[in-house]
Amino acid sequence: MIDGSHVCIDEFLPFQIPETWVWCKVKDLLEIQTGASFKKEQANANKKGIRILRGGNILPNKYIFKDDDVFVSEEFVNANTILKKNCIITPAVTSLENIGKMAVIEKDYNNVSAGGFVFIISPYIQAFNHSLLLAYFLQSPFLIETMRGITKKSGAAFYNLGKERLKELYLPLPPMAEQSRIVGKINEVLSSIMSR
Repeated sequence: MIDGSHVCIDEFLPFQIPETWVWCKVKDLLEIQTGASFKKEQANANKKGIRILRGGNILPNKYIFKDDDVFVSEEFVNANTILKKNCIITPAVTSLENIGKMAVIEKDYNNVSAGGFVFIISPYIQAFNHSLLLAYFLQSPFLIETMRGITKKSGAAFYNLGKERLKELYLPLPPMAEQSRIVGKINEVLSSIMSR
């Protein structure tokens, strides 16, 4: 509905979904912000302060801490970029093959943020299974290809995933109870694959 009038969006929808599901724009489900911005000389070598996660820390469905992580004094990091449970992180400026890698933060941190070339995506509904489902959907082959299609080349080897273009993508959204069942099944399948 736009200005009180019903508007057909069928031409923007890539496939049919069950009747109980709805199509939503990313901006209606998630808040997207960039991580902490700081100058290179503000990073410290003594590993004190706020750990900054960069694109290399983000793997499909997980994030890792690395020995070469950058640390920055708290004074240079905005408090709203500190990573909290249910947030999703993804590289925003990266090589094309890393577009669409997502990781859900599974706990609240006091001293971990993401860097300026990483998006911190906060679901409006703060439920872990909801965050996992959105991350799984965003990592689907269809949406990864869509995200790659809306990137802009930035320099010789990097691509910039624009926040405003990302917000306009459509995601299918099942009812909450069904979200939990879907996440359970995906986790079961992923666990089976990883144990091979």
